[in-house]
Amino acid sequence: MDVRSPFLVVAVALCLSAAAAPASAASLQLGFLDDVQTGPPETAQPWLARAVASSADVVRISSGWGGLSPTRPAEPTNPADPAYNWAGLDQAVRGTAAAGLAPFVSLTGAPAWAEGAKKPAGPSVGGWKPDAKAFQAFAQALARRYDGTYPDPTNLGALLPRVKAFQPWNEPNLDLYLSPQWTRKGRTFTNTGPVIYRNLLNGFYRGIKAAQPSATVVSGGTAPFGDPQPGGRRTMPARFLRTMLCLDRKLRTTCRQTTRFDAIAHHPYSVGAPTRKALNPDDVSIPDLAKLTRPVAAAVRKGRALPRKSKPLWITEISYDSRGPDPDGVPLKTHARYVQQMLALLNRQGARVITWFQLRDQAPVPSYAATNQSGVYFRDGRAKPAQTAFAFPLVVTSATRRRAKLWLRAPTAGEIVIERRVSGRWQRVTSLRARRHAVIQRSVPRGRASAFRARQGAATSLAWRL
Repeated sequence: MDVRSPFLVVAVALCLSAAAAPASAASLQLGFLDDVQTGPPETAQPWLARAVASSADVVRISSGWGGLSPTRPAEPTNPADPAYNWAGLDQAVRGTAAAGLAPFVSLTGAPAWAEGAKKPAGPSVGGWKPDAKAFQAFAQALARRYDGTYPDPTNLGALLPRVKAFQPWNEPNLDLYLSPQWTRKGRTFTNTGPVIYRNLLNGFYRGIKAAQPSATVVSGGTAPFGDPQPGGRRTMPARFLRTMLCLDRKLRTTCRQTTRFDAIAHHPYSVGAPTRKALNPDDVSIPDLAKLTRPVAAAVRKGRALPRKSKPLWITEISYDSRGPDPDGVPLKTHARYVQQMLALLNRQGARVITWFQLRDQAPVPSYAATNQSGVYFRDGRAKPAQTAFAFPLVVTSATRRRAKLWLRAPTAGEIVIERRVSGRWQRVTSLRARRHAVIQRSVPRGRASAFRARQGAATSLAWRL
């Protein structure tokens, strides 16, 4: 998001809502979005190691089309064209792969030469009517450079690592990144942002697939909130998606265009606890993802979303700020509980990949209010309770007097022991074997338990108190 308000401390629900949710994935991929992971090796390597220690799988690498292609290339589909400037992205991809993590490249911001004519003064940087054909050619060069066979220019005889997933644009429902969101003719407003983005996404898809047919193209993660009335600077995400997919509110077809992508992405920030729904009907916070997944499923059935197969849900940005040192963040224990709740709620609604915003807290420059203290680590490298919550999450999703339903994610492969706390002591309830990063949902006897936890080798989850 462009602006993230500090979150107020609110009461935490004892149990997650059991509202309709698809079966969870056999595994859940987690990762981080944080520039500290993609800088110079001497800075990035210790933090990439901390990401690995936090059971991460992926790193979302945020880059810009404008920075990679500041001048128009003569051969735009050729990654060797001298107009391209790949050095920073090469470094980020190389370092991520060397740490054993999967690089996931997210692009936004067109170069000035690829923006539309008559750009007005405004907040958008590289977002005014970007040229979809130029974006397609750039995408082909991008996917070709990172297809796993391209020579590494800094290491004779070596190849650049392969990137298997790409994302065109960040939060395209905000005019900060893509404009205009609306156009006016007389008294009538037309929601043009989704149409502009459909063309960009289709061009990017074709370019990536021309070089890497098996790569995954993830749609631009939409911001959670928009303006209620037409003509504003933000489009509500559910409305943005439906318009892009040629669907109305009742999921009826409104146009004949098609949109091509492999996975759908969103940034479901919540104001309050993870169980708190968005106020407006077309805004989408953590519990509201059916507002996106249902239209996507309908678009696939109707042939509006291609290829005609299921589209996995990726959460490519989400976070909460913690207190200490930020005075307006949630307390550290609540922060950790929110992390676990958030992971379980998103996964139970179908999320297959979740990237948390900030591995470490940002420096409070110019202030805490203007920056993010959402890391699972403090700036000095000390782990917050949220680090354990992220690495080995366990949640009681519902409980009766006799049984408790658990959701957890295995840090690695091997035996997991489930324990309950009764009269101040931990008792073994059951054990199970799990694959690395497998999601497990299990009903276990509750007895007189006041809390549950899980252990795997030397790792122990936080206790989930009832």
